[in-house]
Amino acid sequence: MERQSTTFILMKILRDLSYNTNVEAREQQRRFVKERFQRSNKNIERCIQTSSTDLTELIVNYSDIYTSIEQSKLRVENVRERLRECKNLLLLKRQDIRKLWILSSEQNALVQIYDNLSELKSVPSRLQFYLSKQLYIHASLLLIRARECQELRLINGLADTDIRIKEERVTLEDQLRFQLVDQLFDKPCRDILGSKTLSATASKTDQNTLKRLRENRLLRKQLDQEFEEGKLKLESHSLAIIPDKYMLVDIRQQAPDLYLDVLLQSLSILSNLNETLDFIQKQLPEQFYRCVLRATQHIVDSNYMSNNNSNQNLTVNNPDCLRDLLETCYEQFKLVIKTVEHLLNTLKQIQEHQSPVQIQQNEYLKSCQQRGQKLSAIPFEIPFIFSIELLWETLQQVLSDVLNEYIDYHNTMNTLTTNSSSISDTTEYADRPSLIDFSHYLTKKAPARPHQIPRIFAFSQSAQFNSMISYLQEQNRFIIEQKSSTTKTPSIAYKQYVCKPNYRNVTVVHDVLQRIIEDIDMNYKLHPTKRTLDRKLTDFIRDCFIGRVIKDIRESAQLSSTSSAIPDQNRLVELIPLVLQKQLQLPTPILQTSYLIFKSCEELCALVKCLPTYADDFCQAIADLLFNHRESCNKTFLSIVEKTDSTGVSIYSNEWVKDPDINRHLRTLPAFDTFIRTTRQQQFKIDEEHENVDNIRFRQTKETETLFINLSPKEMNPDDICTNYKHIMILATIHESLDWLYTNLLHYFDILDRCLIDPKHLDALTQTTVTSAFPSRSVKQTFSKYDQLKLSRANLEMLSSAMKTILTLSYDILLVLFLEVRVHCFYHSSLLFNNSLVYSYAVDSDPDENIITLNRDLTRLQETLRSSLTEKKFTFVFQGIGLVLATIMIRSAPRFHRISESGITKMCRNIFTLEQTLAQTRTVGDAELMRAHYYYELLYTTKPEEILNSIEEHGPQYSEQDYINLLQLQHRSFLANDRGNFDLSKYEALIRNLLRPKPEASN
Repeated sequence: MERQSTTFILMKILRDLSYNTNVEAREQQRRFVKERFQRSNKNIERCIQTSSTDLTELIVNYSDIYTSIEQSKLRVENVRERLRECKNLLLLKRQDIRKLWILSSEQNALVQIYDNLSELKSVPSRLQFYLSKQLYIHASLLLIRARECQELRLINGLADTDIRIKEERVTLEDQLRFQLVDQLFDKPCRDILGSKTLSATASKTDQNTLKRLRENRLLRKQLDQEFEEGKLKLESHSLAIIPDKYMLVDIRQQAPDLYLDVLLQSLSILSNLNETLDFIQKQLPEQFYRCVLRATQHIVDSNYMSNNNSNQNLTVNNPDCLRDLLETCYEQFKLVIKTVEHLLNTLKQIQEHQSPVQIQQNEYLKSCQQRGQKLSAIPFEIPFIFSIELLWETLQQVLSDVLNEYIDYHNTMNTLTTNSSSISDTTEYADRPSLIDFSHYLTKKAPARPHQIPRIFAFSQSAQFNSMISYLQEQNRFIIEQKSSTTKTPSIAYKQYVCKPNYRNVTVVHDVLQRIIEDIDMNYKLHPTKRTLDRKLTDFIRDCFIGRVIKDIRESAQLSSTSSAIPDQNRLVELIPLVLQKQLQLPTPILQTSYLIFKSCEELCALVKCLPTYADDFCQAIADLLFNHRESCNKTFLSIVEKTDSTGVSIYSNEWVKDPDINRHLRTLPAFDTFIRTTRQQQFKIDEEHENVDNIRFRQTKETETLFINLSPKEMNPDDICTNYKHIMILATIHESLDWLYTNLLHYFDILDRCLIDPKHLDALTQTTVTSAFPSRSVKQTFSKYDQLKLSRANLEMLSSAMKTILTLSYDILLVLFLEVRVHCFYHSSLLFNNSLVYSYAVDSDPDENIITLNRDLTRLQETLRSSLTEKKFTFVFQGIGLVLATIMIRSAPRFHRISESGITKMCRNIFTLEQTLAQTRTVGDAELMRAHYYYELLYTTKPEEILNSIEEHGPQYSEQDYINLLQLQHRSFLANDRGNFDLSKYEALIRNLLRPKPEASN
């Protein structure tokens, strides 16, 4: 607790005494106060006794200090008196000293002026020395120091020197701007294009490098000597702020970053940096186009020289050169951007006063301040830093314009034909929406004519004209036609390209462009609206290329609509040339339209590989081509099989095929089912065992029964069959063409189907791959075209459906041919039995006229189909014809009212004639006609018992009904008086007993 103050204690005592009236209490309070007072006195006495020594010492010290103070006062007073005396003396000499100081200052200023005048006259020569040695920072600082000398404006005699220094400054600014543009744009082009030839001279380059190093050492000594000899006083402080690394003999041979630092700091010292940066930004598109021109010329020259060295013919149109052009340009652009990035970093250092010259200047100024010197700092212009995004946008715009040129984006190509050659033109750079007009760098225009003047002579066939065309082809210059804005007349210009502009060039460079787009995305994230190259490529392919290539493919496949409503049948059924048939190793010819459709589909499959992103569009195009081709072939097919007099009604064979139920039934017949199964086995190369005769006979019997049941009772007219053998050949050719088309497209379909699981199967779509004539670069290493495949299952199923329609129509036509041959047999056989009375009273035994007609018909059918169908299909069509004819002959026995012996002989001759005709087909199972021949030979027997004996000896060779029909015909052929001895019902019962199986006897 803090000690209470004395005043507070006294106040408390007084207050207690005033409020307390009790005597005892007052007395007690008095004793308390008195006791306290005595205690205090004792404490004071004790303290005085203990501090007496210190007090004595304090008094002595005080007396000493007082004495010293008095002595100091006396000395100060003496000094004051002396100062007053000095002041009086100085006032007396003030005017004389002022006159002497003014005179000295004037003399020093005059000496400085004379020194500056002599050095200013040496500034131009010193400046030329700096420029000759590429010491741009030294030259800039020298000009700044010279500008600070105001004497140039005051002395008339130095006006010429002033003007000359100003001109030298302008020249230096221009030279710095030129060197900066060269370092930013020209040097990257030289480095990229020169790298292709430096590899061959690597040893020479190493030797030149060592030689240059030795020369630099010698030149550096000479430079130091010349530098010291011509040094000026006015640049003494300027030279102190320049780092020693900028004191080089030839700075252009040093690192590009060091040279850029020198140029930028020099421009900043001259206060011309922002103006130069604005100039560079405006020059970006033009400089990029210059890079394109240099790369174009380099590739054309390299191609020309390589062909000359290898003694090969000059390749005028090589799209692979376009790939290298884009890759080379992109590498140049990337190197330019890398250089500009260093430029921006240097600008940022200047902006933050962290450039080497600025840092050394700050250190030098601090050292001067420490020495007491006051120097003014050289001001640096603060630059405005632009965004690197501008370069990426310009890069994409330039590549887009180059792409527009080579893909003929605006479809403005024109052709100038001379002799048998032609030179195609394209759009020029002036037609594109570009930032600058660059056409005068690319074209050499012929003067426009004001009016069309009729020419008396034409020199298109002259030797000079042809030599000019050859020269232009060697230089890859293609003619273009353009409109003159003033005269409205076309003028001619020539432009140089690495290959001929064509919209299909996009397939060659698509993967290169995708790699470039991906590389741009990895290096700089642009806003989607500024991805110009990607948008241009996508828009062209979706809006122009796909539609145009499909249109061209359809036109090449002759599927485009013609002016007439009725298609030209001769064009649709035109066959491929014999030479092409041999090249394709085809045993039979096919339709030219089918071959063109296949080549078109093959080309679209190649486009799927080149442009996997648009695989769905190309699959749809393939499906459309197949659907259209199927419709075209179906129209040709219907025009053949339909009757001309009635709409919607066709011949018998097609009526069966176009009925869904009958068609389904015919496809389930053993013959057709076996044919399809063996065909598929051959496609997949599966070995099959040779079928025996019993299996073949079983199939033929079943199909013959079906045909006989449906065709035998019908009365047919000549228009129910196809009697035009040319039409038969066309049907067979259509079938072979569609079957060949389906078989060949199945390979591509299987590849596309596998691509849904593993896109790497795209490599199997074409045998050749697009390769560049130049080595691969790093931009290719991070790209995979397989990841871009966009193929849906729905489009693949649509393609499968289109192929199935082709196969279905092919099989339908084959079924029509299969049925048509048999319908011909039934038709001619019906004519034979319609006049059966001839065989009742036959006199001659020659073959019937209807059989001869049938023979001629079958022979023509064989000749027609043998040349139009493959061996296996020809065998399928004609295999079983003998059984069909034998069945017709045997089953038609009830149609004879009676038959004489001469009629039997005539009938046997008919069958024999058919045997000879069918023997040419060499098909298994045609020996069935021997059974028919033997069937009618049984009529020679005069007794029915002989027929029963033959059944018991050789077994049944015919059905029960056939034997009964034979007995009935024999019964009808007997004379009336002989029929009484012929019990027909008895022999029929015996036949049934012989042919029907007997039940086993029970035990």
